Amino acid sequence: MNDFFIEYSDVHKSFGEKRVLAGVSLGITRGETVVVLGGSGTGKSVLLRHTIGLHRPDSGEVRVDGEEITGFDEEQLIDTRKKVGMLFQAGALFDSMTVEENVGYALREHTDWDNERVCERVREVLQLVELENVEDLMPADLSGGMRKRVALARAVALAPRAILYDEPTTGLDPVTANTISQLIRSLQRRLGVTSIVVTHDIRSAFTVADRIAFLHEGQIVFDGSVEAARASDQPLLRSFLQGGGYGQTPVQ
Repeated sequence: MNDFFIEYSDVHKSFGEKRVLAGVSLGITRGETVVVLGGSGTGKSVLLRHTIGLHRPDSGEVRVDGEEITGFDEEQLIDTRKKVGMLFQAGALFDSMTVEENVGYALREHTDWDNERVCERVREVLQLVELENVEDLMPADLSGGMRKRVALARAVALAPRAILYDEPTTGLDPVTANTISQLIRSLQRRLGVTSIVVTHDIRSAFTVADRIAFLHEGQIVFDGSVEAARASDQPLLRSFLQGGGYGQTPVQ
């Protein structure tokens, strides 16, 4: 019996006539960090969103913690979303709320904690992402890297068992991007969470991954360790890596 915390089985998804996922099968073991690499528009973010029911497959199955969730209604998905935190690509902070209100939002929605306990947890998770004394700031007051870290603090506030990262380094300068990558790795080690990172950032991928899955035209065409990815002769993956993450004509 496998020990997958998240598993996609033959997942297909189209939007109108555009086929995005064409039979994706992938399992993520408990405590593992899997990076899904691929160019823009290859279906990485769409796959990620299936994990918490933001998209539903046309066919196939998605399992989280052993439960098949594709038939869940919104109420049933609440428990799944408590188990799985997500860092959205643009952070998705509420612009009208302070940092404290953003990070504490799910705690106030889904627990019966009093305000003092919520504030204590907010400070705790902000320290996890290496931020202090920012609770009263508004999102507009934050740099791009700080916004990502606040969004990550919000994603871990409910102590999820898995975290999904949607292009966590996009739009950041190289130094800040490296800081975010190191933080993702640190959180995985400290919290023992299962993680999926979707990205086209090769440097970040090799920093955070236990395993690499390469998605091309809606299918996984490579799945293996970081070392195996570096040494792979799979032409599409080689092309992607040699092209700096944006792809080029496959190497013959």
